[in-house]
Amino acid sequence: MSDDIALSEVVDTMAEGVMVLDTACRIILWNRAMQDITGWKQEDALGESCSKVVCSPTPDADSQGQCEQDSGCALLNVTDGQRSVVSARCHLKAKDGNTVSVLKNARVLFRDGDAVAAVVTFTDLRPVNSLRQVLEETRNSLARIRPPGRLVGTSSEMTGVYERIRFAAGSDATVLLLGETGTGKELVADAIHLGSARRERPFVRVNCSALSESLLEGELFGHVRGAFTGAVQDKIGRFEAADGGTILLDEIGDISPVIQLKLLRVLQERELERVGESAPRKVDVRVICATHRDLRELVREGLFREDLFYRIRVFPMELPPLRRRKSDIPLLADAFVQRFNLQTGKRILGLQPDALRCLMDYCWPGNVRELENAIEHAFVTCQSDRIGLFDLPTEFRVAELRDAYCRERGLAQPGGEPRPSTAAESREKFLETMRQCGWNRSEVARRLGIDRTTVWRKMKRWGISAPEP
Repeated sequence: MSDDIALSEVVDTMAEGVMVLDTACRIILWNRAMQDITGWKQEDALGESCSKVVCSPTPDADSQGQCEQDSGCALLNVTDGQRSVVSARCHLKAKDGNTVSVLKNARVLFRDGDAVAAVVTFTDLRPVNSLRQVLEETRNSLARIRPPGRLVGTSSEMTGVYERIRFAAGSDATVLLLGETGTGKELVADAIHLGSARRERPFVRVNCSALSESLLEGELFGHVRGAFTGAVQDKIGRFEAADGGTILLDEIGDISPVIQLKLLRVLQERELERVGESAPRKVDVRVICATHRDLRELVREGLFREDLFYRIRVFPMELPPLRRRKSDIPLLADAFVQRFNLQTGKRILGLQPDALRCLMDYCWPGNVRELENAIEHAFVTCQSDRIGLFDLPTEFRVAELRDAYCRERGLAQPGGEPRPSTAAESREKFLETMRQCGWNRSEVARRLGIDRTTVWRKMKRWGISAPEP
């Protein structure tokens, strides 16, 4: 080491506290970090006994190694020339009487086989403990907010949904889930059931739009032998199968007036009759209904019973479309990547930034289900460890298709107006994008969802050239 640089200057630059003891257990080196940790200045510590710094064990010290009451003296009791090493979590007693959580590492320094000093370092764990506390509080907060089940999202919209789920789970009131197709109504129903007192009982799902009136009646309420041709034995319905638990009636807006009337009786009287039987049967079922249709409009048109509408609308919940909770897209994409990794055996780590930005620019008329399908499509085409822009379906990455797709569904294109239809307006829009991107063709290609060759062709066709530097 250069004569111009002293050892004390070097150790004063260290973030860890450093204390060196001689064979008499006196402090012979005390760096600036030790002063910050303990409050004892160097002039107060040098020459003092190591008992100046009392290091007491923490409750978890056993897992890290035993922490001596004395900070370093015991290290000098060396036998057989063995180097003594201690690594433990401790509490230092500071000058002001408070304790400081530290990680202590001590080594004995030998010279010609004799122990001549002990070097002890202390890492201040207060910042780590503060961070751990913040993380624990965050974890507990999320645990309180996020209901059980497979719902994903931390947006304000989803936080509101989680709160409504907790309210619904705390009662047996009939719930009506409203929202566009693909917003996760079935997952919300599942979360309500898992958070309720009925969680140990069955959760039965019925898609009311998948069956005709006659088949749906038998499916919901069951039938007896001989009730109709092919009824060779008694069969319980979904309501009886869900007894004590929860039943989800998905697409409730598609059921016929006959089924509506029978369903109204179940909700009012908590009893049903199997097809071909006149004796009522009691059932104890929590009912959750879901639909993407406007039930009020169906009531006005005479297609849905008004009394049934008010019976199922005891506790309505509106689920937000994905375009209103775009901050959840990265979390949802990661969740789908993990799921498809398990299903396919692949090891895709996630999405490249340009692919993720493309997803953020889309209007998502199909909501979360459409995002799930896009990620599954990317798993088919992806040949690397991250999903790229060109692994996504064409309608997401090609701007013209993306804009037209959103316009057809009456959804405004996020981040701008719909693309102009005339050639002159298209040229002007393209030129404006070039200026915004600083004439960087790669960035223009990413923003428009096309490749760099297409950018070059457009420039050539429209006579556009980059300005001279």
